[in-house]
Amino acid sequence: MAVAVGTEPIFRPGKPKVLYRRTYVSAVPSDGIPWDIRPDGKRFLMMKPPASTGAASAAAIPRSKINIVLNWTEELKQRVPVK
Repeated sequence: MAVAVGTEPIFRPGKPKVLYRRTYVSAVPSDGIPWDIRPDGKRFLMMKPPASTGAASAAAIPRSKINIVLNWTEELKQRVPVK
């Protein structure tokens, strides 16, 4: 949901609007939050269940492996040197 707000001369919230009408899942089943906001506040990250499962919760989704690569730019610099 999103709500436009006015702050001058007083605080005035607008009408709530639906942003997304899909099913999303949480990365951590215990937290129940299926999204996160980038630090700059300009984008969301949301995870959808795999289309093949039709699952509505993270608990119903088979666990998959995710590889997170840190400092990948250093390896890229070694493999593709900039002239």
